[in-house]
Amino acid sequence: MMRVVAALAMLPCAVVAQMGGMEGMGMGSGRRQRDKEPLAVKGDLPCIRCDVCEIVATELWREATKQREAAPLTAASGKPGEKKRKVSTFSEADVNELVVGVCNRRKEMGEWLWYVDLVESQGPPGEGSAWRGLTKKEKASNENFLQVYRAQRGGPIRKWDRESATAKRSCDLLFDDDIGDVEELVVPLWRGDVDEKAFKKLACKELSGRCGKDRKPVNVQGREDFEYDAQDKSLLDTERMMENMAAQGMPMVMQSREDMMEELYEQMEAEGMSREEADAFMDMAKSSAGDDLETVDPADPVDPADAEL
Repeated sequence: MMRVVAALAMLPCAVVAQMGGMEGMGMGSGRRQRDKEPLAVKGDLPCIRCDVCEIVATELWREATKQREAAPLTAASGKPGEKKRKVSTFSEADVNELVVGVCNRRKEMGEWLWYVDLVESQGPPGEGSAWRGLTKKEKASNENFLQVYRAQRGGPIRKWDRESATAKRSCDLLFDDDIGDVEELVVPLWRGDVDEKAFKKLACKELSGRCGKDRKPVNVQGREDFEYDAQDKSLLDTERMMENMAAQGMPMVMQSREDMMEELYEQMEAEGMSREEADAFMDMAKSSAGDDLETVDPADPVDPADAEL
């Protein structure tokens, strides 16, 4: 039970390292995190196809342009006897990395996912501004459409919820199902021979067919609208830290204080304690660890070395 006492000092923390020795007590298993991962709203996906495609295309074009212009030049040989010419070191591999990251909320390329708000055109205004306004035809139809709003990047992010998951799912489907050959996007981004407008047309009309047709009205029957629940941007920094730790072979999961408390109770019950005995033990353990509980900063990440109980 000393493990339980030690764990109490970590309760305010949001991150738990998934390392050897912790699986036995259920901490760091990630089960609750997986259970709580929000699902995309399938009925919303047809309504945001064009908006999401254009956002993704814009993010890719602008970042590729920035990296290409910042990349150092190197000498390249031409035909025998010709002078060497300077070419950019920006490569197709660099573009592929951007494409892989644009639908990943923990990558810098996927940061846009934290600032989207799916808003019904006949409902209350959303957070930020609409990516695409309604056409005259759409306004005259008196139909209710679903628009993708974008909040100010760099400010508070939204809580990762079903609307966020829906935007991500739309992004994933763009590359998994709608664009037959992603290389047809990679090459023009690498060469830099199309402007932003032409690249959006290529990605969202010519290759995927996501834009150019009438926007589909949203089915509001039973649809739940999720408010833009603003969160401190440090949450995104924590998720990125988790991604980096996983890449280094030290996976981590996010857990709330409530989830950690529940897992501690499950561990005690597994060891034969009744709920009343567990409550009494927790009260005693909290009292013993009182000073430590007051000195832990909830915003501080857990050192993996300290997480080994």
